[in-house]
Amino acid sequence: MRASLLKQKLLLFVVAACGLLSITGCLSPRKKVAARLPELQSQWTTNVVRQAALPERTIDWPGAIALLRHRNLKLLSGRMEITNSQESVRQVYKDLIPTLDFRVNTTRTLKSLAGTSLDDIVFRVDSFFNVPGIVNLNARFFSARLTLLRAQMAYELAQREQIIEFYKLLLNFQEVRELSAQFEAEQELASAIAKADPLAGQVLLEELKARRLGLEKQKDTLQASAGDLLGDRDWRWVLQTNGWPTLSYTQQPLPLQDSNRIAQLQMKLVAVELVGAWAQVRGIKLQYWPELTIFVTGPPLYQQSAGMTHFWSLGDVRASADLFWRLDTRGYVSRQLRQARRDQDLQWARLRLETLALMDRLLAAQKLSSIVQEQLQQLQQFLPILEQAIPPQDYAGILKAVETNRSLREQERKLRRDLADLNTLFWFVDEEAWSTARVGL
Repeated sequence: MRASLLKQKLLLFVVAACGLLSITGCLSPRKKVAARLPELQSQWTTNVVRQAALPERTIDWPGAIALLRHRNLKLLSGRMEITNSQESVRQVYKDLIPTLDFRVNTTRTLKSLAGTSLDDIVFRVDSFFNVPGIVNLNARFFSARLTLLRAQMAYELAQREQIIEFYKLLLNFQEVRELSAQFEAEQELASAIAKADPLAGQVLLEELKARRLGLEKQKDTLQASAGDLLGDRDWRWVLQTNGWPTLSYTQQPLPLQDSNRIAQLQMKLVAVELVGAWAQVRGIKLQYWPELTIFVTGPPLYQQSAGMTHFWSLGDVRASADLFWRLDTRGYVSRQLRQARRDQDLQWARLRLETLALMDRLLAAQKLSSIVQEQLQQLQQFLPILEQAIPPQDYAGILKAVETNRSLREQERKLRRDLADLNTLFWFVDEEAWSTARVGL
């Protein structure tokens, strides 16, 4: 009998040891990582082949903006933050729901383990109910709603930034198309010169080869930017300007004094920061007040132990209240208040400087906008006249004419970029322009 009991204990020990070893093997990080590598290596090979020959996809402004809003990673992160904040608001109320805990417990010595029966196992179902203080509940709810409001505004701000970045990217795509056309014209000119003067033509062709390399790098950079903004690198994008917004702030200047139209979103974000600072000080001051805590305790809802069963009874429920009030004799709370107020003074100074900096940029942009627009118009009127002029007959004159035309075209593109930067700055703060009818979103 003793031998049989010893065999049973030995068998239980072996089974437990084998189970522990198998679990440890399954949880080995090195083995888990090694198991994932073949799949990732296969995906790498497949994706490299695909990325080397991406198909083209043409997309206009409305389609691109819809894709950007759906797949852009920064906007996805913003929407995730909004969702998390919404769940935090709901969680304040969910914390009032009682919890349920299930527990099975037994305590035996190794010597008596083989003789374990159901009577030696304790089954227990417990419930816990938290009764938060009114002040604490209101503070948590206020903080959660303020965080949600800030997340929503930050998402709107990020959406504007990403759309404006795509607008500038579309302008860069246009410039690359113009450069490509200009490059082809110079290529034809170099080929024509090579027929009359092989050496001079060869010099021009070698110069064009270096410029072609730079143009190809610029195209690859733009494709990478488009893939990041649209959240999709499975295509070689061909961007079209159909349906994109027309920014005419030079002809119709923004009324910068109209606070009902200008920088509403930015001012709301500043207001959120100020309210958050106020709530921080209010929370510190609440430490001066007495704290009332209510506890509700009771027996388990269900318990089975040593063959006896017990159910929950209302008569066994106990409620207790604790009123706690600590005087700030050591000055901890007052020190927190002073530090918080100093931090808020610094924060307010920073917000004020940032707001004034934005105002200065807008005022400076209004002064520069008309000047840049005028220079661009003059240059656009002069370029057709230059192209219609009789070309020079000598090699040096031809090179000088090509260089002049190239320099003026680059100047035109730079003026367009400068004007776009000024217009997008106005667009960023123009609340009226972000309506669906104006920007085609």
